[in-house]
Amino acid sequence: MEGLVKKNRPQGRSVAYTMLKDAIQYLELMPGSILVEGELIERMGLGRTPIREALIRLSEEMLVNIFPQSGTYVAPISFELAREVAYMRHLLDRDVCLTLCAKKTKLREQVDEQFYFMRSAIKRHDVAEYIRQDNNLHGVIFKIAGHEMIWNIISNSRAHYNRVLMLDLQRDGKLDDSFQEHEELVECIESGNRKRLDEILGHHHDHNPNSEFIEEIRRKKPEYFPA
Repeated sequence: MEGLVKKNRPQGRSVAYTMLKDAIQYLELMPGSILVEGELIERMGLGRTPIREALIRLSEEMLVNIFPQSGTYVAPISFELAREVAYMRHLLDRDVCLTLCAKKTKLREQVDEQFYFMRSAIKRHDVAEYIRQDNNLHGVIFKIAGHEMIWNIISNSRAHYNRVLMLDLQRDGKLDDSFQEHEELVECIESGNRKRLDEILGHHHDHNPNSEFIEEIRRKKPEYFPA
């Protein structure tokens, strides 16, 4: 819980919610971890009320399980919820990218900063930061397409998907593969290569219930998932 140590952050419900949600979706708090209000108050430097309200809100998003008689825990990872988010993002991402591709929209200069930070994250093998910058890159693409609000909605609903992605991208070579795919995606949009772009988008967000990596993760980390 290192990232939850208080850092003179301002008080507030949104701060507690954001800090806890980030800790959960980027696996700083692992599935099944117990959440003790007193410890969170000390580590985060926030009051009891915003933390309690944040936990209730996260329970409504199925990221936290609150059991009145036994305690509050980080919820197991739900592949079903992750797949639903991945599928929603796939449909919207595909429509936006193909629309930009038809116009041969120039993107490279506007996403160079995100690519730089993605490369830096790969060198440090910082999977959480890579996912954040991946998120930022797609946010820029949606903004260029005039759909910034839609991306904000997608981004806010990604927590379940991000937990699976954190486990997936920790595997050898996966960060490099993902980065190469993002570079090719931008190249296809700029060159108007719709056929290749559609192929990339077909597997860019894996929402296949029989996905090999999902089965591999389930075998290696069974304690992270519902029994």
